[in-house]
Amino acid sequence: MTSTYRPLADVLDGQATPIDDETAAAWRAEGWWENRSIRSLLTDIAETDPDRVALIGRRSEGDRITRTYRQFDQNAHHAASVFASLGVGVGDAVVLMLPNWVEYPEMVFGINEIGAIYAGIPVAYGEKQAAAILRRSKAKVLVIPRRWRSNDHLELSRTLRAQIPTLEHVIVIDEDDSDLLDGESLWSSHAAVPTRQFPDPEPSRVCYLGFTSGTTGEPKGAMHSHNTLIYSARQQATHVGPTAYGDPMVQLVASPVGHHTGFVWGILFTVVLGATGVHVDRWDPEWGIEVIRQEGVTTFFGAPAFLQDMVRTDLAGDPSCPLKCLVIAGSSVPRGLPAQAQEALGAYICPAWGMTECSIIVSCTPKEPNTIQSTDGSVFAGSEARVVDENGEDVAVGEVGDLLVRGPSVIYGYYDRPDATADAFAPGLWFKTGDRASLDDHGWLSLRGRTKDIIIRGGENIPVTDVESIIFDHPDVLNAAVVGMPDDRLGERVCAVLVVKAGSPEPTVATLGDYLLSQGLSKHYLPERVVALPELPMTPSGKIQKFKLREMIV
Repeated sequence: MTSTYRPLADVLDGQATPIDDETAAAWRAEGWWENRSIRSLLTDIAETDPDRVALIGRRSEGDRITRTYRQFDQNAHHAASVFASLGVGVGDAVVLMLPNWVEYPEMVFGINEIGAIYAGIPVAYGEKQAAAILRRSKAKVLVIPRRWRSNDHLELSRTLRAQIPTLEHVIVIDEDDSDLLDGESLWSSHAAVPTRQFPDPEPSRVCYLGFTSGTTGEPKGAMHSHNTLIYSARQQATHVGPTAYGDPMVQLVASPVGHHTGFVWGILFTVVLGATGVHVDRWDPEWGIEVIRQEGVTTFFGAPAFLQDMVRTDLAGDPSCPLKCLVIAGSSVPRGLPAQAQEALGAYICPAWGMTECSIIVSCTPKEPNTIQSTDGSVFAGSEARVVDENGEDVAVGEVGDLLVRGPSVIYGYYDRPDATADAFAPGLWFKTGDRASLDDHGWLSLRGRTKDIIIRGGENIPVTDVESIIFDHPDVLNAAVVGMPDDRLGERVCAVLVVKAGSPEPTVATLGDYLLSQGLSKHYLPERVVALPELPMTPSGKIQKFKLREMIV
């Protein structure tokens, strides 16, 4: 299958991609691909509004750091010169494994300026996950904190360098230069590096490897270009309406910037709108709410877990709450949560859908306020979605099937994985998302879980999200996940894993079943086991790690 792909001349290492030159030319002609670099976005704002505050860093130890767009631009240019002095050039990979500090976006735009490839590792990742990303990206430079919380990242980097032959340099964000070895340096030690000029990067080149979250299996590097990333960020602004985010927009960046959501929506989206990003290096609901009030935060992108936290703080019901719009994506959005949060916070709650391989390309909009009750939104202009059966044929309106998407934000493929690229695309450039969904007669999309997230009980498919969305509305339940547990006779049975509200009784199989039946759930969907936990295992980006739950209940 890969042999039929036509390589774009400017794709990383000449790797093949299903996106042919004719399609790319059409996207440029229609304006979906703007044919400009990410770096040029920052340059433009630094020239037109240099004194606007671009970045606010709120570190957990109490420091507050600000950068104007002029300073942001200058520091990014310095970062480009530093990386170039270390031998980084076009197509080389620089990996950042840092918390949400203001140095992060400055380095990202510096990497971008020299035509290198940026990849991120969430700072909470351990050796195995970090090594997989460094190996897959063929990283030349790694940037780390010396320590982060209880983790010794300098020691970790030495272990990683021994495993990754391409890794030549480790840069440490710290002021302590003791015990550094050959190939290790402090970021501050490069302050005197002379600045250089670089040609503007080719917009169709791969500039970012977005690694899949790796909750199961080896993470894959999704190849994005300047064009694919700018399209999605621009369309999210247009689809919802830029003023919906607040005027001026001040965005809380709490999702880890080492993950796709934090990078695209915390860093790139902020620059696309010329807004202010407030970067917090940890998420604690009470402290986060304090930052929201102090900085006048108007918008936020994140997983449902963040929104659930906000609803439970004293920000709920506060008429002075500055929030205007919260975009919720990254994992299944419980059906009752948007309306509940909208009433509590007085902000527009915007469910959205996307993935590392295509960024967000579906979201709700204030123009259709009732859609948040029952859908995940409509598809962005320039993109398309289909829902198909197991034979690849379109299903009827309202029926559930496999979700396929195509459009200007879809990746070129997976870096150094032509086999995975071939498996990911259906004929006609349709990307197989691995999600189940339905489309109504107005084109509104409703996600119904992952293709692999279906419990098959006695030969009957049980859609997990249908059960979870009702459990979430239970008055005693704080959070919930439904997984299949092995059964010799039926193959699988339904298990509900709950986090119960403080002071509330734990639902039993009988009481939970009665509640679900009263809400209209089919009897054969009822959980046959209930497990209560203090919290659910999560990825750094806020996704529930269901494979860990399955391991727990076996």
